[in-house]
Amino acid sequence: MEAAGHSISTLFLCGGLSKNPLFVQMHADVTGMPVVLSQEVESVLVGAAILGACASGDFTSVQEAMARMSKVGKVVFPRREDKKYYDKKYQVFLKLVEHQKEYSEIMKGD
Repeated sequence: MEAAGHSISTLFLCGGLSKNPLFVQMHADVTGMPVVLSQEVESVLVGAAILGACASGDFTSVQEAMARMSKVGKVVFPRREDKKYYDKKYQVFLKLVEHQKEYSEIMKGD
């Protein structure tokens, strides 16, 4: 997304996997960004309520409704040492993809 011109500094995570501490920490570590979790346990339902409140005219914008109806819960920060590890693992992954393409070409040959 950043390559397309977007500036991303924080991840906001909700849903079932946001309840898995390992999943959340790994996303913070891999991206090098803080992960913000909602204070609400069922934040997906709060999102639906926010959209409903906007549709009913109770708020003039989704941003206003979000500010009034939702709260930040826990913030999980990346561990720099783990980020370095995942960066190396990603480099290995890219090499594996490169090699797999070469192997596919070999197998296509006569």
